Amino acid sequence: MFIIIVGGGKVGTYLARGLLTQNHEVVVIEKQPRKAQLMANLLENDVTMIGDGCDPLVLEAAGIKRADVVVADTGDDEDNLVVCLIAKKHSKARCIARVNNPKNKLIFESIDREQPITLISSTEIILDTINEHVNARDYSILTKLRDGDLELVKLLVSAGAPSEGKRISEIGLPASSIVVAVDRTGDDLLIPSGETQIHAGDQVIVMVRKDSRDDVRAALGGVK
Repeated sequence: MFIIIVGGGKVGTYLARGLLTQNHEVVVIEKQPRKAQLMANLLENDVTMIGDGCDPLVLEAAGIKRADVVVADTGDDEDNLVVCLIAKKHSKARCIARVNNPKNKLIFESIDREQPITLISSTEIILDTINEHVNARDYSILTKLRDGDLELVKLLVSAGAPSEGKRISEIGLPASSIVVAVDRTGDDLLIPSGETQIHAGDQVIVMVRKDSRDDVRAALGGVK
């Protein structure tokens, strides 16, 4: 594949090295000549191009029209947004963007609903890791779907939890979640209905939107 990386910092350097090792064709656009030279020295391969990745002419010279993937990896969300807009207009490349401020995710997501930009937010990754560690005793994420927007989670119902003794239909789970199974000690894995009663000690497996995670924990386990 032919991959264009805009931003020659540490992440861009390590990414370019990994892609070159896999025999991909890579061009890295960096507007600071010193950084570009440092990258070339570290990679022992002159794949850098000095220029502003927000300039359509620079991207055109880099080969944007035939790119398979464009990675916007600058430290400025506005610059990354512009790179993605140009790439969407002038190519069919898949766009991957670094988002420094999680509040800007909605702007990137609104650009193209059919072929959405893949977003990498280091802030959210770190927060998720911390939350998973803190909640590990009663709540675990089994897998993530749709770029992490949906999660399949397992939650332990402790004695005295608000869901204990209630039918699933009575618990008041958010509309953006669904109970897909109940793992009960001594029984086979239950495929529940709305009439299934929840017991203390049950491990409830739920498909949930990431933004409803805390509401599910509160409804089932009484923890938020």
